[in-house]
Amino acid sequence: MTSNEIISTYETLSELTGTMLNAASQGEWDDLAALELRCKSYVGNLMQATPVSLNENEQRTKISIIRTILQNDAKIRALTEPRLHELQNRLHLSQTGQRSVQAYGSQRL
Repeated sequence: MTSNEIISTYETLSELTGTMLNAASQGEWDDLAALELRCKSYVGNLMQATPVSLNENEQRTKISIIRTILQNDAKIRALTEPRLHELQNRLHLSQTGQRSVQAYGSQRL
């Protein structure tokens, strides 16, 4: 990747995390999951890229973009963690109910 391609990839990631934040804000969980997969692809490309030396201006731009990505990520987590806890509680209640049926269901006969 060239330095321009690297900066462009970070910009795309920033845009995607902004879109992810909007999806999380609106409770569009399927959209959020699909966007997360797209982000993963871009991150994978960056990780596989041969390191490229960036000039001072490019480095500042990259750092600024990464800060935006991290801010978006923190906001997304703040929106998704309560939902994850809710789903975990529902799953726990469902598992508890299944165990109760298994334990006491056979005693009905």
